Amino acid sequence: MPSFAADALRTLVSDIAVAAGTPADIAALLADSLVAANLAGHDSHGVLRMPPYCGSIDKGDILPGVRAEVLERKLATARIEGGWGWGQAAMHLATDVAIERAREHGLGAAIVHNCYHIGRAAPYVEKVARNGMIGLIMANAGAAVAPFGGRERVLGTNPVAWAMPRAEGTPPLAFDIATAGIAEGKLRVARAKGETVAPGLLVTSDGKPTIDPDDFFAGGAILPFGGHKGNGFSLLAQMLGVGLMGASGHRFRGPLGVNGPIIVVIDISLFTELDHFIDEIEAQCARIKQSAPAEGVEQVYLPGEIELLTEAQRSRDGIPIPESTWAELAATADRYGVARPEPLTGAVSA
Repeated sequence: MPSFAADALRTLVSDIAVAAGTPADIAALLADSLVAANLAGHDSHGVLRMPPYCGSIDKGDILPGVRAEVLERKLATARIEGGWGWGQAAMHLATDVAIERAREHGLGAAIVHNCYHIGRAAPYVEKVARNGMIGLIMANAGAAVAPFGGRERVLGTNPVAWAMPRAEGTPPLAFDIATAGIAEGKLRVARAKGETVAPGLLVTSDGKPTIDPDDFFAGGAILPFGGHKGNGFSLLAQMLGVGLMGASGHRFRGPLGVNGPIIVVIDISLFTELDHFIDEIEAQCARIKQSAPAEGVEQVYLPGEIELLTEAQRSRDGIPIPESTWAELAATADRYGVARPEPLTGAVSA
């Protein structure tokens, strides 16, 4: 499996996006978003997304030249118009405006209308935390998940993420999950690697348990994480996405496509002294880290720690890209007349 330098992949994604009609600054933001996911070890939201994104451009589902704009600011809230441009750019605008609203009102919230796939959710709330606030984001998505007790695709993978600040020089405490038992993109990764997935995550189109990711792409469904518990969180994201943003998914079919995101920001300083809050968070983090690990477990990790370790390793050694994923990326680069990067390690097919 070839490995590539992060900067080389950023250049590749940005160049493809620009060639497809994206303004250079938005292309750079998109490239940062995808490669950051790879660096964190979440390849499901990384550069493997670029070929299907380009397919969505071909179908008119993504309008790459469109810039998101603020439709309305009202009290602590804001509405953003995504215009079916790049969802990552729209969501960053929503995050910035929600932070602005929170600074003025103590709480801030923003939604995005007509929003394409926003990518991994954690970076948006991590931005909030780096501004000394607490961030919460959730979004609905295209139907891919069976509701608890069902077998038909009704719900999205519907991510939920939060983040809060820690001591100066320490990355935010952040948590980011799909409310599905497995993210749809992770099924793409497993299929690209020829791997199976754990039991209890998927059913076939006729409702039978399966561990083969191909069964999902043949019409099967993902199950919610934690049974009825994950189902409840998924319903919250689904109802907000459909209700507040009108993101019913009528334009899109399948796991990729429309998101209905909402981000909520809490200004800690209006409730307590920020330094006091951070001291308490650091004390709790220390207590968790110092707790006795379970048998067979090396240490207890805080949310986000494994991602930080993975980022350090991949920044040093390169980002591994499965051969099938690289073949799709290379074909996309060739189509747009974009130069392919050379791998740091491993060979690539011509």
